[in-house]
Amino acid sequence: MPILAADLVRQVKSAIQSLYSIQEVEAIAYLLVEMCTGSTRMNCHLGKEVEQPKDWEQVLARLATHEPWQYVLGKGWFRDRIFGLNPHTLIPRPETEELVDLVMEKITPDKTTCKVVDVGTGSGCIAISLALEAPQAQVSAWEISPEAQKQAMQNAKSLGAEVSIELQDVFQWSTRSDSETWDIIVSNPPYVMFQEASQMEKHVTEFEPGLALFVPDANPLIFYQVLERMASKHLKQDGWIMLEINQALGKETKALFSANQWKKVELKQDFHGKDRFVIAQRDN
Repeated sequence: MPILAADLVRQVKSAIQSLYSIQEVEAIAYLLVEMCTGSTRMNCHLGKEVEQPKDWEQVLARLATHEPWQYVLGKGWFRDRIFGLNPHTLIPRPETEELVDLVMEKITPDKTTCKVVDVGTGSGCIAISLALEAPQAQVSAWEISPEAQKQAMQNAKSLGAEVSIELQDVFQWSTRSDSETWDIIVSNPPYVMFQEASQMEKHVTEFEPGLALFVPDANPLIFYQVLERMASKHLKQDGWIMLEINQALGKETKALFSANQWKKVELKQDFHGKDRFVIAQRDN
């Protein structure tokens, strides 16, 4: 049955108006209606009619429980591409798009043998974006969750990216062959301390996978420690490790890479001006 797209927008706003800021409610409502019907914000203002999406009442009910729209629809945007998502994959964020930009700066057009591995790939958004935007690179990815690996493989197939996605626990990196080396290791590992959960939004803590979010309060750098050890063994000379980090632990994370085998260790800020990335180049 046809309905005004603007009416769908109003229904979404009504369902979530008490859960988010006014600006977020506005953005979510128009984006969700566009993804469900193809009707843009302008179409809504022009009074365009659309078919009411399937299971619309269920969609509204799920949104009203604080469930992120990306999980309700099973997809989200990353670098202008739509990635399939499931409850075992984090929702891609704009800051992680910046991490991809940093990696792209290190993959020169003539670097045809550049090997990149994305550790903890989740939906595959980093690895797949790199494979599509730097086709001269050989991109692979590791993931510990079978459900996330399956989603990443589906995304690679649907987006036409050549990426090898393996089930691999980073804490078992020493089982890899000593001859296996990479030019770039990139990762957005878990880095949120459990003590920080009380300050986070409900739609994050109750719906996004804790396995991909949280680390022990007693050792919040546990993933960065193991990644540093892995990189010191498996990065080629002059290779790079590039990491998204907890903004509260920038100096501490950077300090892990101050040993003799590292050079050009940098702490970089995101577009909000917050400490968000550490990149380091292997010296020997």
